[in-house]
Amino acid sequence: MKVMRVKFKHGLLLLLVVILAASSCAAPNGSGGGKLQVTAKHPDMGIQQGQVFDLELQLSNPDTINATVQEIRFEANFFEWASYEGSIPPLSMEQQANGDGVIKLDMTIAPTGIEDFVFRFRANKSGDVQGNWQVVSGSTITAIETRMKITGTTPTGWEPGVSPEEQAPDLGAIPYQAVVQVTAFVDVDGESVPRWTGSGTIISPDGLILTNNHVVSSTRYEEVVALLVSLTVAQDQPPVDSYYAHVVQADALMDLAVIKPAWDMQGNPLDYSLLKLPFVPLGDSDTLDLGESIVILGYPVIGGGTITLTRGEVSGFTSEEPFGNRAFIKTSGTIAGGNSGGLAVNSQGQIIGIPTQMGYGDATLDIVDCRPVRDTNRDGYIDENDDCVPTGGFINALRPINLAKDMIEAAKRGEVAINTGESPNVVYQGTGEVIFEDDFSNADSGWLNTADADGKRTYENGEYSIEVISPMYWYWSDQYFPYDALMAEADVRVVKSVGDADYGFVCGMQDDKNFTALEISEDGYFTIWKQVGDEFSTLIDWTYSEQLAGPGPYHLAAQCSREKLMLAVDGILLGEVQDPDFSPGSFGMIAGTFETGGFKVSFDNLIIMIP
Repeated sequence: MKVMRVKFKHGLLLLLVVILAASSCAAPNGSGGGKLQVTAKHPDMGIQQGQVFDLELQLSNPDTINATVQEIRFEANFFEWASYEGSIPPLSMEQQANGDGVIKLDMTIAPTGIEDFVFRFRANKSGDVQGNWQVVSGSTITAIETRMKITGTTPTGWEPGVSPEEQAPDLGAIPYQAVVQVTAFVDVDGESVPRWTGSGTIISPDGLILTNNHVVSSTRYEEVVALLVSLTVAQDQPPVDSYYAHVVQADALMDLAVIKPAWDMQGNPLDYSLLKLPFVPLGDSDTLDLGESIVILGYPVIGGGTITLTRGEVSGFTSEEPFGNRAFIKTSGTIAGGNSGGLAVNSQGQIIGIPTQMGYGDATLDIVDCRPVRDTNRDGYIDENDDCVPTGGFINALRPINLAKDMIEAAKRGEVAINTGESPNVVYQGTGEVIFEDDFSNADSGWLNTADADGKRTYENGEYSIEVISPMYWYWSDQYFPYDALMAEADVRVVKSVGDADYGFVCGMQDDKNFTALEISEDGYFTIWKQVGDEFSTLIDWTYSEQLAGPGPYHLAAQCSREKLMLAVDGILLGEVQDPDFSPGSFGMIAGTFETGGFKVSFDNLIIMIP
């Protein structure tokens, strides 16, 4: 027997098998006469679960006498992966007692004659296919081995409401099959570019995936335009790109999200009636006890491209308003940052928590792999000293599954809800002892009055203005007040707009490399960040707020202490956070630019208090 492999442009693999009449393999139907040449084609590239595919067969007789064909036989193991849909020309397949599928032909092929067949199947199960089929010609049986990879799914008709508790398959105590990798694509100059990855867990057979909000959400700097879901097909292989998904539930405060697949890899809408993915049942995180063993699964960016397992135990719980005493589950396991959004299960294989990059409780997060996307510290370089998207590092806390159950039920009902993390109109009223007031009518009240090529700080028209002429530049003016905690309020208005500049207060200033800033931006965002030496880090990432949607002016308020860093506008709380490393220092006003210079903002009616 001579076998030749030839690649075809259309992605099929051709197997050419020349069969001689003198083969030693006996067949049940007597002599086959002349030689028979068999040419078979099967898909060489990966196909998706639920997709229809063709196996092509050509039988030719190069001999001078007739050749006969009695059967085409598909062995039973082939039907573990695919089901028979029909053929061209139409041929009936009989299922044998041993599971084989047999097509009876009783065909004679004349000398130089050719017969072509197309057998159509539907892929029913993902994985590596090794299905054999045979051509029976007289006394010769020709075995044709088919190797294919079935990946992902091409599911029709969204069918919410399936209960994981009722239908969850038994995936064992380590249900790795239900873990996926999620890749966020962002828009860069009109092109869709992969920017970061996280993990997720399939929680229903029709494809609902639980993950972290920050894995799937846009930032101020980058807009997520696509979410690629890659399925786990084997423990020792990288995940396989399977379909694109969109967000159906998201909560930035909890940093949790539920996404669902929507399109296949070719952009076709999914057929959900065909989607039967492995998924995990929901556990009860309120029943967890100290010392209980847990297993964490996910796809860390550091450490390789295959799924990774981490063992640990429950080491404690962290409270957080408004989520109660079990806002986070602390674990002794050191979880690589790429696992963020992945799966934490108990010994029964039930999901009890979600490893959360932003949820590290009261421990210090060690970022070891972080992708800076903008020159946030405005030193002229995009490097490790800039704020970044964490793609690695270590996590030591889980969001409890019970916090996600309302979101999951809403997603199963087909509801869509996005909570951006903005506080729901929490009223802020700052009260304290006034220690300093300034309407900026007196140019000797202690603030800088300087100008150079980069900008200008000056008293003018009964206000104090900061003008930043250079792009990628900060300007501030500060004074020292000897108190551990300060509160401040001022009226602020943009005099010259550039579209994305930022402005607000600075506090805890030790020098020009050690301070904390509380700012709003022209394009509707707020943030609290700090500079410690050469390291820039955000305590609250840039977060959009409807309170900042207009052009202003605004009445800005802030509080700075070890117990609380808080920012409010027009009497509405924007955000607050605690920084135990905060050190008291000077207080002042700040403004900054990014790519566009020429920004100018004015401050008036400044009041500084101690609580």
